[in-house]
Amino acid sequence: MKTVWTKTCAVGLAIAFLGASQLAAAQPEASCDGIVTSDPKHMYDFKIGTWNLRWKNQYRDGFAEFDAVSKVYTMMDGDIVMDEQVAQYFKGVTFRTYDKNLGEWVVRWLPANSTWYPPISASLEDCTPVERHVMATPTGENAKVRTRFTDITANSFAFHQDWSTDGGKSWNRDVLYYEATRVDAPESAQ
Repeated sequence: MKTVWTKTCAVGLAIAFLGASQLAAAQPEASCDGIVTSDPKHMYDFKIGTWNLRWKNQYRDGFAEFDAVSKVYTMMDGDIVMDEQVAQYFKGVTFRTYDKNLGEWVVRWLPANSTWYPPISASLEDCTPVERHVMATPTGENAKVRTRFTDITANSFAFHQDWSTDGGKSWNRDVLYYEATRVDAPESAQ
C-alpha cells in the first residue's frame, strides 16, 4: 500500500507541477507599471484619442520635419484599433487587431492613394509595444523594421522606427520618429 501511495503522490505532484507551469506560461511574463497594461490585448489603449504629432524623418541628406494629426479609436467592440493620420505630405490609416491565437497584434498601414504596406506583427516586449516587419528601403534593400512606442504618459508618447539592413546586427535608429501630444481626452477603450 505504501508503494501505491508514494506513486500516487508522485503522479499527483507531477500533474500539479505541470498544471502550475502551464498556468504560469499562460500568464503575462511581467507586470507593467504605468499606462501600458500587462494584458497584450490592451497594449494600444494608451493611443485612444486625438494627438498632435511632430514627425522627424531621416533621409540621406538630412531630416524632414512636419506636423500631423492622429485620431485613434476602437471599432467592433474594441477588437480593432483604427489610427487615422493626416499631414501635409501624406494621409492614411493603420488597422490593428489582436489575434488571441497568436497572442500578438496584426497591424496594417494603408497610405491614401497607394497600396497596403507589408504585414506587421506586434507584441509587448518588456512592457513596451513593439511592431516588427520587413520592407524594401528606398535603395531596394530589404530592411528589418522595428517600431517602439516609448515614454508613454496619459498625454504624450514617442514613436521610434529603426531599420536594419544587416539582419539585425546593427540598427539605424529613428529613421521615422515622432512625438505625440494629446489634444483631447480619450473615449473609453472597449
